[in-house]
Amino acid sequence: MAPYQADAPLAAQFRARQIQAVLRLTPLTMLANVLNALIVGWTFRDDLNPLLLVGWALFVLYSAGAGLDAWLRWRRHRTPATASPRALTRSAKHAALLAILWGTVPLLMMPEANPDARVLLTAVVTGMICAGGFALATIPQAALTYVAILGAATVLGLIRMDLPQAYEMGLLLLLYTLIVMGTVISSARTFGARLMAEAEGEHQRQLIGLLLNDFEENASDWLWETDADGRLTHVSHRMATVFGRSVDALMGQDLLALIAQSLDRVPQDERQAYTDLCRRFNSGRPFREALVPIVLDGETRWWSLTAKPLTDGHQMSTGWRGVGTDVTQALAAQREVQRMAHFDGLTGLSNRNHFHESLSRIEEHAADSHTGALLLCLDLDNFKAINDSYGHSFGDGLLRVVAQRLLGRTRRTDIVARLGGDEFAIIRWGLNTPEDAEELASRIIASLADPFEVDGIRVKIGTSVGIAMAPKDGQSGDQLLKNADIALYAAKFDGKGRFRFFDYEMDTRARRRLFLEHELRGALQRGEFHLAYQPIFSLATGRICGCEALLRWRHPRLGLIDTQECISVAEDSGQIESIGEWVLNAAIRDAAGWPDSVRLSVNLSLAQFINPALCDTILTSLSEHGLPATRLELELTESIFLRDTTDTEGHLRALRAAGIRIALDDFGTGYSSLAYLRSLPLDRIKIDRAFVQAITTHPETAAIVRAIIAIAKALDMDTCAEGVEGGAQLTVLRAEGCDTVQGFALAEPMAPAALAAFLTGNITVPALVAASRSAAEKKIMRPQ
Repeated sequence: MAPYQADAPLAAQFRARQIQAVLRLTPLTMLANVLNALIVGWTFRDDLNPLLLVGWALFVLYSAGAGLDAWLRWRRHRTPATASPRALTRSAKHAALLAILWGTVPLLMMPEANPDARVLLTAVVTGMICAGGFALATIPQAALTYVAILGAATVLGLIRMDLPQAYEMGLLLLLYTLIVMGTVISSARTFGARLMAEAEGEHQRQLIGLLLNDFEENASDWLWETDADGRLTHVSHRMATVFGRSVDALMGQDLLALIAQSLDRVPQDERQAYTDLCRRFNSGRPFREALVPIVLDGETRWWSLTAKPLTDGHQMSTGWRGVGTDVTQALAAQREVQRMAHFDGLTGLSNRNHFHESLSRIEEHAADSHTGALLLCLDLDNFKAINDSYGHSFGDGLLRVVAQRLLGRTRRTDIVARLGGDEFAIIRWGLNTPEDAEELASRIIASLADPFEVDGIRVKIGTSVGIAMAPKDGQSGDQLLKNADIALYAAKFDGKGRFRFFDYEMDTRARRRLFLEHELRGALQRGEFHLAYQPIFSLATGRICGCEALLRWRHPRLGLIDTQECISVAEDSGQIESIGEWVLNAAIRDAAGWPDSVRLSVNLSLAQFINPALCDTILTSLSEHGLPATRLELELTESIFLRDTTDTEGHLRALRAAGIRIALDDFGTGYSSLAYLRSLPLDRIKIDRAFVQAITTHPETAAIVRAIIAIAKALDMDTCAEGVEGGAQLTVLRAEGCDTVQGFALAEPMAPAALAAFLTGNITVPALVAASRSAAEKKIMRPQ
């Protein structure tokens, strides 16, 4: 019968409200009971037994007195905030008692009454049904019990009377009783819905109040309110804490004046923010997130104020209400984000985005011949190998030191940027002469050529520099950068540690390189590669002891491509590994048909060497073509020593364990280290052609070659001299004790078919030496 759905605590409160609603009408309903009882008593004073009539009246008066007593107690003490279900049951019982008392009137008294009295009693009972039902509507179980008992008794009383239309009147009264009961149910539900709505509203109010209190106490924001004169009328504890004053001290203070008092020494641009805030207040319109500085305890803080005007019923301003937030840290973080968006997080230099934004200024002054810019693009030499050898943490430290040196060699107005990896760039504004650019580039190259020490480790790197000048070399940032990159590539191609100015012939070479890179991607599938072999002669026996496999690329349109250019493009484009695998497999296949005394030498790229599957791949190819591992020699450059020594040694020992020989190529031109020669398993040292060609003309070069041969013998290694082009060189090399030689003076690189014919001959080194002497250093053997 409860006109609501609520949990136990809330239902207890609702039951108390139901009882309170009934008690408010209790005086009136009890008075109606007393008056109606007097009317009934007066009507039947002569017709009924006085004792019965008096007893009935006393019961009615007692019930009315009990109701009034409950009302008086409620008035004096107020009923509790909650009520149990038994309280509603007692109310229903009290209503049932009253209904039974008044039900005796139509059942026992109306049949004895005269017609006039019956009409009066019918009116009284009908009124009691309606009045009682409506008065008890908030407690539906009491109201329905009361109406049902009294209505049923009245209907039965009418039926018992000998009246012509008793049944019709009884039916009508039953209908009215049902209508009253339906109205009671509807009123009870309405009352219950109102209770639920009020409870939900109270819950929301408490929740909002709780959140508001928590907001004011714990949030970084604070609430404030002013009157029409701008004086504070509400100050939260948080706001008082921020100001460093008490709530009472801030109450009644002018908010804008409090802010203005602290801005005596702030910069003018910050005072402008305060002026903007005053203008917002004067506009009388709501505003959001207005920034304003305020100095507290000597520190400038930034506040964000959001507010809306308060108005009365006549739309007249009565003040402002708003919220404030200390956004000092947020603004600092925002500035840091902006800094990170324009500066490299590792080195602190300008990043690529800032660099391109700055470079775009060139277009703004392209038409002005009195303005210009100098652009230097830098690329660190061998940084990748050092980074791979010592780890990325070491590489990061090295880049930071490089950045500091660059800043130390440039002006404060120069833009020094890190474009990514080990790529840097420098922009110098204004008209600069080539001499200025050369001086700056030379200073940077010299600075970066000095050894670096990072984490206790000393390393040497260098840099190559490409130079482009605006407006001569480009009138847009993109064009100038492209040309500086082309010049950088030319500097690296000429040799490390150099600088080059851009010229338009470089652009042609750059286009050629891009074309070659594109064409190289399909050259292997199109069968454009072939191998040539250059014989290697033993100075002890005078016979061929090996052949070095050399890659040749014949392009269908460009013809034979220079080998160094081909290798360089393959390395830069990441295709060297696949091409190297093809060379290795094809050379092993060809060498399988050579005499057993002739060994195959194959150059191995760094990309191939660091592949963990290298040894298995080589052994598979040797097994497939039937070439013994002892007849294969792999030539490695000194760049492998820049990698982790443990990995390098592991790779070399795995190859040596399989029976494959290892030769160190171009010794003396790179990062030579005697420690590497002592610790790593090597079989041969190849003396670079630069030493061989100068051996007869420069005594110091001959001394270097002599030292290399002596070191090799001490370490039980062979030596091979490359690039022998004259008999005099052969004579010196044999005198110094070199083991093997190769070069044009002996035999040029030749195709596999020509090599097969050449291997059938009986060419010896002594004969070649004698012939070369008589031919006065003329190259004697160029087989076709």
